[in-house]
Amino acid sequence: MIKSPLLDPVANHHRDTVEELAWAIAASEGQFLLMFAHCNYAKWRKRVVRRLHKISSVPIREVFLEPSACTLYTTLRQEIGEEQPAALMVFGLESVTDLDELLIATNQVREEFRKNFEFPLVLWINDEVLCKLIRITPDFHSWATTVMFEIPTSSLISNLKQKTSSLFTKVLELGASEIYPNEAILGAGYSQEIKFALRDLESGNHELPPELLASLNFVWGREAYGLGKIDVAITHYQKSLDFWQQEPRKHQSKPENNGEILPGLGLPTFISRKPIAPPRGEREAVILFHLGLCYCDQAKQYRRTDPSYGENWHKAKEYLEQCLVVFEQKQRPDLVAKFINQLSEILQSLEAWEDLESLAKNSLTLHRSYSAPVQLAQDYGFLATVALHKSCWQEAYTNALYANVIITKVTEEQGAAQDREDLLANGTQGRGGSKKLSYHPASIQPQQQQQYPDYQENSALSCLNGIVKIDQDVEQITNKSPVARYLLLLAQAQQHLGQHSEAIRHLERARELGIGDDPKLYLEILETLGTLYWQQKRYQAVFRLKQERLAIAQQHGLLAFIGASKLKSSQQNHLAQNQLAQTKSKGSATVSQAMTASDWQHKVQELVQRIASTQHKLTVIYGQAGVGKSSLLEAGLIPALKQQPIGNRDIVPIRLKVYTDWEKELGKRILESKGESLKVEGLTVEGYKNNLGQKATLREEPATLLDQLQKNQRQNQRNILIFDQFEEFFFTCREPAEQKRFFEFFRDCLNIPYLKVILCLREDYLHLLLKCARQVDLDAINNDILNKGILYYVGNFSPEEAKSIIYNLTTRAKFYLEDALLDELVNDLAKTEPVGEVSPIELQIVGVQLQTEQITTLAAYRQNGSKEKLVERYLEGVVSDCGSENQNAAWKILGLLMDKNGTRPFRTKHDLGAELQLSTDNLDFILELLIKSGLVMKWQQEPEAQYQLMYDYLAEPIRSRY
Repeated sequence: MIKSPLLDPVANHHRDTVEELAWAIAASEGQFLLMFAHCNYAKWRKRVVRRLHKISSVPIREVFLEPSACTLYTTLRQEIGEEQPAALMVFGLESVTDLDELLIATNQVREEFRKNFEFPLVLWINDEVLCKLIRITPDFHSWATTVMFEIPTSSLISNLKQKTSSLFTKVLELGASEIYPNEAILGAGYSQEIKFALRDLESGNHELPPELLASLNFVWGREAYGLGKIDVAITHYQKSLDFWQQEPRKHQSKPENNGEILPGLGLPTFISRKPIAPPRGEREAVILFHLGLCYCDQAKQYRRTDPSYGENWHKAKEYLEQCLVVFEQKQRPDLVAKFINQLSEILQSLEAWEDLESLAKNSLTLHRSYSAPVQLAQDYGFLATVALHKSCWQEAYTNALYANVIITKVTEEQGAAQDREDLLANGTQGRGGSKKLSYHPASIQPQQQQQYPDYQENSALSCLNGIVKIDQDVEQITNKSPVARYLLLLAQAQQHLGQHSEAIRHLERARELGIGDDPKLYLEILETLGTLYWQQKRYQAVFRLKQERLAIAQQHGLLAFIGASKLKSSQQNHLAQNQLAQTKSKGSATVSQAMTASDWQHKVQELVQRIASTQHKLTVIYGQAGVGKSSLLEAGLIPALKQQPIGNRDIVPIRLKVYTDWEKELGKRILESKGESLKVEGLTVEGYKNNLGQKATLREEPATLLDQLQKNQRQNQRNILIFDQFEEFFFTCREPAEQKRFFEFFRDCLNIPYLKVILCLREDYLHLLLKCARQVDLDAINNDILNKGILYYVGNFSPEEAKSIIYNLTTRAKFYLEDALLDELVNDLAKTEPVGEVSPIELQIVGVQLQTEQITTLAAYRQNGSKEKLVERYLEGVVSDCGSENQNAAWKILGLLMDKNGTRPFRTKHDLGAELQLSTDNLDFILELLIKSGLVMKWQQEPEAQYQLMYDYLAEPIRSRY
């Protein structure tokens, strides 16, 4: 083992180890030699590598491993092909996600390196990788010579100071609008390098300077904050703040401001100024700002009615005020301009409208002075919000318009700059077809200007002069939430001014931008749009918006219950909670809380284990209607498979639930799962392109689909084909020849290694599955498709499961139910089913009504009529969703779905239409609404579908109204 202290690898007296490494590489050219180059710090490793390339007499090829790498030998083999480079250096082992698996595989095929790699191989490692090499690959490790590059103590401390200093500097540069995670500023692996450095310093009995320790507490605080550990973050920030606020401070004196505003800094008088001994530095202000962010996040964990909500917002306000006062005392108006709008956000949450208006007006002056267009748009947005709450619709309209014009100008200028970069880089026209907003003042019609005399067309443009520039000083728009927020404000003002068509246009554009990082904003957009649609009697559109609102609110933990809609996967969207959790998993789908909250999580794990095993090629999930089979797949199994690797293969679930043209649809799903583009009969699905830059295509034939699935298997994928709501297949593909074509494809899929198939259908259609399966020879499953080992039953909840689900869901949504209410509610729900179980869909229906009426105590539950009355009011709400013109027809349809004895007969659409004077479109809409609301079940039958009331207990409230 060769050791060399390395302060500066470029300096002459530190070149010995690098030169020995270069000599060893050159001496072994043409033969296999394994060397480990050990360095814990990326900065010094880069210097060593740069020096090594400079002095080496042979060219050294570099390979960088991806975090998803599963094997070392195969990856390198694929990278170099048949070439035998003079030497090869490998980077990135420390970043491999499953390093243990990679090292196990490496040790197993170690002889392949000797046989096929006729060149020196240098692997760059750190302490952690070295320990694992010794433990997991002792044989492979024994072949290698390890070259150590150690860093002197002075350099370690200097490096830590440089890292922490760069973090403070970047935070000050970015301000409050752009909160980047530590990784984005310090680089990947920063945390591990800091730990290495601290361990090395501790082993040498070196103490950290107090200032450095305070700076590291800031780093650790941001790291904890990014992981959602707010209490831990506050502890670290407070330790850091204690140092920066310590006294006495030498050579410092107190500025003589006597509590007055320093000229030009723009802080209004409502901001409290406590006596401050010597002027505090910018670092202290940064810590105060981050403490304010923590309490903002703490406040968001409570409902507005909870005392902790206001308490935490007031703490956040206090820290932000202190932050701004520090900048004021340091006479840094530029930094005040960068951070002041976070205080405006807090005042908005506190509904402190007078203070918010005062602060926003002061901010306008600052942001004009410092060419800050994004913050300027925020200022106008705050002023528009204040005006809306003061019912000053004209003023709200004008300020919202200014905010939209400014943010539009910024995004268009940035788009043009990106196009210019693309043109220079690629010789292309850049994005070309990118969609741009269209809210220039010129788009405001003359009649509108006359209607609102205070509005002047040039005023919006004048506020842009000298502000919007394409240079490094202009903040980049990294998410769409600000654009959507200003569109919402503009639409709300127009709604009150009677401009409903324009308001709808703006809201539809805001909706197109998607949820982004602010689900609450998106929900408000949907709700406002629904109100305007309702006024236009667009009831179907309103209902679909309502369903979308419920689904999104449930996904993000804002609602405990969703009614009769299917559960969706939860969203790991930490940015809604804190802005530092901007990792690659941001917004990624995870197992729904409704799954993790109950025994159904065990079902998810059981299904994952079945798929991971080598025994179960086929799983048939079955159960009654309404027990949540599709929810189990969409909100449980599929996100679990995407999160949990099986072996060293990539798990790719492919779900199909439409069978009108199953071959084409499955082809789309297969290529979409690979992130490729698909073009089938003129239909294009955008995505990645193939290696030639061409759109991938897939002919819609079973043989071609099988070829692609086999290709996926050879590319280290494990495809899981999921045929959901499979009973629909039997009614879509009625001809025996069509059914045989599918089951022949199904048979061939079962013969592909690693591929698994899941069929999900209602238990009353299992006989059709058996009938069709007899048409082909299914050797892979011993021609026994309904074997006990293949079937997987999904049923109702037990009372214990139901109680656990309700408790966990309501806790997550901060909708707390009294224990006595929870007990009685579960007992009432269990009485409905013959065996004392709880129907998942009824639990959701009753739960969503509790939520709607804010019933949280047993007394309120009994006072409001218990479960039956909740169901009745849910039913009334569903009928009212049909619109006033359709309510009588909806009640009649429900009445026709029950007879005089209170039983639930089957009716066809023809039966219902014959009794009603309704257009086909209206009948279809009412039936769709009743089905999706969980009141009516549609049964596919020959020759026509039939409809049935979902539950017996619905009969009484229907009878009382019809």
